[in-house]
Amino acid sequence: MDTEGTATQRHDVTALVDDLIDRALTARATDLHFEPIDQGLLVRARIDGQLLDLEVVPACLAENIVSRLKILASLLTYRVDIPQEGSLVWRAKSTGSAERSADLRVATFPTIRGERAVVRVFRDAAELQSLDSLGLAADQVGLIRDTLAQPAGFVVASGPAGSGKTTTLYAMIRELRDRFPGRSIITLEDPVEQRIDRIPQIQINPYGELSYRRCMRSLLRHDPQVILVGEVRDRRTAMIAVEAALTGHLILTTVHSGDPAETIMRFLEMGIPSYQLTSVLTLVCAQRLVRRRCPACRPSGSEGCPACLGTGYSGRMAIAQIVRVDEGARRLILEHAQASALREALMRQGADMMNRAAVLIADGLTDEGEVARVLGRRPSL
Repeated sequence: MDTEGTATQRHDVTALVDDLIDRALTARATDLHFEPIDQGLLVRARIDGQLLDLEVVPACLAENIVSRLKILASLLTYRVDIPQEGSLVWRAKSTGSAERSADLRVATFPTIRGERAVVRVFRDAAELQSLDSLGLAADQVGLIRDTLAQPAGFVVASGPAGSGKTTTLYAMIRELRDRFPGRSIITLEDPVEQRIDRIPQIQINPYGELSYRRCMRSLLRHDPQVILVGEVRDRRTAMIAVEAALTGHLILTTVHSGDPAETIMRFLEMGIPSYQLTSVLTLVCAQRLVRRRCPACRPSGSEGCPACLGTGYSGRMAIAQIVRVDEGARRLILEHAQASALREALMRQGADMMNRAAVLIADGLTDEGEVARVLGRRPSL
């Protein structure tokens, strides 16, 4: 038995996994994909919302690489026939890594070519800690700050997966913590994506006993004033969040929907009575993320450089339609008006996402192609 060869291969796999994770963190990736293909194991990193190929690992190492990820995340290496999920705190192995540590969540899934693994990165995004750093317009930030100053209400950030909703809520929480240190703030999340100092954060297990519903009912006895509910996914969670807002709490949450009108309709479709929704809903922030044009290659007019890995973009910023639910909108909600009528009424409050995108294009911060990719159509300039 060639024990020396086995030990060498084990060392090579360990070093390779360390290198791939360090490279992903240095490139500010949010996810790292290990996908079995006919040629081996394709490794891709999601950077600024787009998947970029890192390399193809030989097929002879594929199984060992996934096993190494399982070991790191305390998963069962001998179970290759079921999905598994685990997590770990990563300490950078490379001295050149831009980040020293990050929380990683590992998920595996069996496929016809072998196991697929995805590593999601949860980092303390220092550059996105405040409302002013998100890329929102100044009047939108002011509207959020005015809303957060109120003692009670229901604030919803909406958009598809990966649109930055949770990052926006974290910025709101930090704003509340810093501006109103006397207020009691608690978060319920699945999972906790960033650790926020001096804020109690609870990680929900939606399939166990620590569910949103059970936690919300218990937390109301812990003297909270502000509660962040990571996501409203069903009628039960929506009902208890609205009930908490009705009793005088400030509730911040997210929901998967399009513009503010669709967000309101989503809650009505979940069975929230219109009279309750109009009593608590104060602000809706519907948003998307667009990539910034790379500042290194933008002045030269080139479309890619080493700094942006040849993509022409570096970093992302939010574009949003943020509306306050005023008397006109409340009347339409109570009348169960069509989404189109509600959308028209909310548009009178300010620019929608397309108009905001046109401003960013004019300022040279992004381009028409990127806006069309994110919003599905080009703005009228």
